[in-house]
Amino acid sequence: PNQFMVTEYGDGLRRVLREEASLDEVYDFRDSGVFKDATNYPAIVIAEDEPDKSVREANDIRCVRVKANVEEDTGRELDDEIIAAVRDHRDDPGYSDEFIDVFDFSQGELGDSYWSLMPPDELKVFRKLERNQTDTIDDVTTGVFQGIRTGRNSLFVVEVLDTDIVRSDDTEQIVTVSPSGGSGEYKMETDLLRPFLQGDEIQRWRGEWSGLHVIYPYNLNKRGEEYTAHLLTTTQIRGYLPHTWEYLKDHEDILRGREGGKWEDSDQWWEYSRTQNLAKFELSKPIQAEICERATFMLDDTGSWYFTTGYGVGVKDQYQDLTNTLVAQLNSKALDFYLKHIAAIKAGGYYSYRTQYVEKLPCILSGSPDEFNDITDTVSDIVAAIDLKSKTERFPEAYLGDFDGDLGYIDYEWQTRRYPVNADIQEKTDGRFAVTAGRSDEITHPLIDQGDREEQKLRAQYVHAAVDGRNMKSGEQQTIAIPESQSGVEQLIESLETDHQTVEEMDIEDLEAEIDQTIYDLFGLTGDERDVVEDYLQVF
Repeated sequence: PNQFMVTEYGDGLRRVLREEASLDEVYDFRDSGVFKDATNYPAIVIAEDEPDKSVREANDIRCVRVKANVEEDTGRELDDEIIAAVRDHRDDPGYSDEFIDVFDFSQGELGDSYWSLMPPDELKVFRKLERNQTDTIDDVTTGVFQGIRTGRNSLFVVEVLDTDIVRSDDTEQIVTVSPSGGSGEYKMETDLLRPFLQGDEIQRWRGEWSGLHVIYPYNLNKRGEEYTAHLLTTTQIRGYLPHTWEYLKDHEDILRGREGGKWEDSDQWWEYSRTQNLAKFELSKPIQAEICERATFMLDDTGSWYFTTGYGVGVKDQYQDLTNTLVAQLNSKALDFYLKHIAAIKAGGYYSYRTQYVEKLPCILSGSPDEFNDITDTVSDIVAAIDLKSKTERFPEAYLGDFDGDLGYIDYEWQTRRYPVNADIQEKTDGRFAVTAGRSDEITHPLIDQGDREEQKLRAQYVHAAVDGRNMKSGEQQTIAIPESQSGVEQLIESLETDHQTVEEMDIEDLEAEIDQTIYDLFGLTGDERDVVEDYLQVF
């Protein structure tokens, strides 16, 4: 398989081939599936023994690379076309069509690290990125760390019912929460709440956040350059955060019983089951997914975001203020072009963004901070746009923090699994309004029936906005907070509609293109060199 060229376990084979053989031809079929029974990224390497180092280094390797946009299973007819293209044009360096690239690559370019065989125009850009870097990602980071392990996410992870996102610096406020894996409502101080990402919610720039928060019962201390997280004591939580302590005490038996009763006799039964790296979460950082079609680095610029699936990237102290710029470069086309030449490919056109590849990426973080102002401003615009869109998807909870009127509550149990809810408003025969989804789900309530016909219709629109597009399981209980007054309903719907309009007017693709151009400028890429990057990423 071609994986030996870009993995650590292939180091020995690469070394033997480079130091003892003349590589005549390399055929890299990637994940194209052209061999019916071969699924492990086949490569054909033709080599002959060559003891003379000067001959080996002067040797040109004839390379044939199958393109990444032919990986779909389109039948043997396409497979035969690819094989025919390889057979007919293997002796034609510089040839390129919709299936393959044919080129020569100097064996002397192969070093001790991964093999990145590429045509001359790509190699020129690849080397220029290396030449113009001030650092590598490895130089400016402290390493990658895994997500938290609480031992009982169903209790430590909660839904906040009456405010938007709670960040690490949001303290001395009281919110209403419900355990994500249970029922009941509790008052809780915001001091220990952090936004929490689950599953595949890690996305470019920001997470596709569902609104969950995790209770973080630790405080952060710094000694010299080292940060440590210390579990809060009974006295600290009970004395300063009585609502949080009451919540923990209500679930004490379950927390003590985690992992077969590990905390049955413990005086610290509210600690996480895994405590490594906890301090790193409270610092600004990139958060990354490991297997992606393209670079997917999320920005945590306030040290607030927690997760279980995914990886955080620790940033050295002297570069903490440039975390925005670092994430912009990691998500840029220039660096993605570089990574896709050195990373292992996965089925379906996905790539591995593991540490062993990301740490080798070139970057530019040394220099005047003024050089990075444009990048920082544009990243802020992107993040603001994504955050606002996320807020609209969490109506009304995300809007209640700024509302000081009286609220009523509609409790509804979903009858059918709906991923997502496709809701509608229907007027019943008695003149009342109902919010419906399919045949089995119908939400009616006295709080919808309140007021004259126009107010009732408005309240139905409010409930529709609260459920439409949500992912709900059969039997799942949803509590919808709704203002008692008509003016309150109007206020929140108006805020939602204003935000919807703002989101529609923002073009994240245009903002990303601005960042790409700025980073091309940082690395000094010419127009032609930028075209090489863009053309490559259209295919790979």
